[in-house]
Amino acid sequence: MLRKLIICIGLFASGSAQAQCLTANTGAGCATAKIISVPQSQRSLGPPPVEIGAILPRGKYSMVLNARWYGLPVARDGWVYFRIEEDVYRVDYRTMEVLERATAEAGRNWPSG
Repeated sequence: MLRKLIICIGLFASGSAQAQCLTANTGAGCATAKIISVPQSQRSLGPPPVEIGAILPRGKYSMVLNARWYGLPVARDGWVYFRIEEDVYRVDYRTMEVLERATAEAGRNWPSG
């Protein structure tokens, strides 16, 4: 705990970028990655693997658990998320009817490609 506190104090006490790199004193280099955010309106989804209104066969596709982790709204009102190829869809769990393609709503950590 004391070591973490000392590291934090050292980070805020010095204004240089080198002080913010915790591994600099071990001889390892430090770098920052440029994060590129693509607006949802510019995401190219390509042709859908299934059509809206299609009935999915039970057990063929994987249900998406922990939707919030992927930046998706919490499932409610009887629908759930399913992964179909590289896309995510809202599906009525009772009827297995595809309601909507939700891939554009997923966050950057959605495992595609």
